[in-house]
Amino acid sequence: MPGWKVMPRAGVAKSPSGSGDFHGYLARNLSDGYRLAVVTVDDQVGAVAIVHRAITAAWRGATTASERDVDEAFGRRLDSEVESAIRTSGRDPIDSARDPFEAALADLDGRQQIELARAFGPWESTATADGGSGPTGPTGPIGRAGSGDRAAMSALRALAARLETDDANSWGTQNPERRLRALYESRDPGAPAPLQLRMRLQQDYREAEVAAAASSRRSRGWGPSFAINAFLALTTLTLLVALASTVDLRASAAASADPTGDPIAPLTITGVSPVQGGIDGGAVHVGATQQTLIVGFPPSPLWHQSSQDCQADVVGVIDWQGQTSWIGARAGHAEAIAGDPSSPSAYVSGPGSYCQLVQFVSIDGGATWSAGPLPGAATSSPAWIAFDPAHAHRLLAYYPGLLYTSSDSGTSWTSRTTAVTPVAFDPNGRLVGWSSGKLFDSLDDGASWVETGPGPAEQPVAAGAFATGALIGTRDGLWWYPLTAVASRIQSGAVFSIATLAQGAVVVGADANGHPWLGTVDSSAPGISLAALPGDMASLQITDGQVAANDTGAVLALSGGNSILALATFAH
Repeated sequence: MPGWKVMPRAGVAKSPSGSGDFHGYLARNLSDGYRLAVVTVDDQVGAVAIVHRAITAAWRGATTASERDVDEAFGRRLDSEVESAIRTSGRDPIDSARDPFEAALADLDGRQQIELARAFGPWESTATADGGSGPTGPTGPIGRAGSGDRAAMSALRALAARLETDDANSWGTQNPERRLRALYESRDPGAPAPLQLRMRLQQDYREAEVAAAASSRRSRGWGPSFAINAFLALTTLTLLVALASTVDLRASAAASADPTGDPIAPLTITGVSPVQGGIDGGAVHVGATQQTLIVGFPPSPLWHQSSQDCQADVVGVIDWQGQTSWIGARAGHAEAIAGDPSSPSAYVSGPGSYCQLVQFVSIDGGATWSAGPLPGAATSSPAWIAFDPAHAHRLLAYYPGLLYTSSDSGTSWTSRTTAVTPVAFDPNGRLVGWSSGKLFDSLDDGASWVETGPGPAEQPVAAGAFATGALIGTRDGLWWYPLTAVASRIQSGAVFSIATLAQGAVVVGADANGHPWLGTVDSSAPGISLAALPGDMASLQITDGQVAANDTGAVLALSGGNSILALATFAH
């Protein structure tokens, strides 16, 4: 069979990480293993269970082995799980209602189906040992026909023989190799593996770490080794305290172990990269605390049992290094996310697990959440919600005609009536409001208001405030309203969201064709500097967007038919 390429058992990809590196183990195996399972069993949901079992079983059974041993153990376990799934699914008889080629393939045993998927799956090309090129797959580079993988050749002959028992015209003149390649390409889910699978494995690993630490503590004795360790720990602590007393560190940087410091002025975006794409479950929300960036989006409809299910959003926390930890469905279905720029506190409002409207509060940057009733037992999420950047943990929530204030990140609330709609805080805690085409400000969190000048005729869609004026976003552009001069438009198109950071702001909007744009504004010389978006992001058509920022960068949510989350990095 000329040009036929098959995959040998050798050739596990190398990685600099050690065998104890679970994340390195996943990086080498997860995506390819999932793709192999999907193209073989043709069931994405079933493939998630197959790969989860194989990943966890191989890791637990080979934690002291080399990378190669662990990866090969995963390959063997994956084959076993796929074969088991094929056996339990049964073999459908070939009939006129089913494509004869696929029916003949399904009639092969599990081992033969795996061999064919490895040999003809749509694996990427890479250089081969002889200087040529060939595809790669779940267990490394694919060799050429005659390289020793006779099992795949035998499986192909079995398929050809099975097809010869039927009318050749019923499956066309294409040879089996070409049909297999086309079939597997149509089934291939691509990379990476589903977020739900990655989250599940990450949670398994986190729970295993906790259990191991608890076991270690229980087995620790009080003998001489304990006394030595205690002495060393005390000495280390003394040195750390002495060092801290001689170095002037910002409280926020010390709390978050963030070495980046403040971004340069004017605020400059150095790059934009996707965090999660292909989101088709609905609107995407973001927030920023002093230490973390928080994202939340609905899981894919593929994972809903019914359209009426109140599925909690998938929540992710991005640290100062740009690393995302997917913590799972912990904060309900978000309709709004607010983060505290002066503390790790965060707040989410939206439907809970029984479709009741609730709030979720986090005091650790979004890692854990506690649920409670909305302010005043409200029956809808707030129209506007934000933390006061000048007072840590102080949160304001606005409902038409009513402004709630919390001094403990949303655990308890007090309320007052108001005729002014709050729209944004400036970095010093001045609250800007709007009413009937005029702008106001408040220095006491909305207890009293002072008119500062004319504003937009309609209520702003988004806003950001500085000591010298306010950025106002509308459906027809981004406007600068200085305190001492007339307003001017600095960017056309719809504006969706504005996030301020010191004397700069990050703005997200869309042009007349619905394509997104992202820019930064400096309050000392208002104008906009547009950032370059990756091609697949710039070509999206969006109906909404959100942005949130802290010193480490900005997290961007673009919502539409195909939504995406992205991370923008700043120059420091």
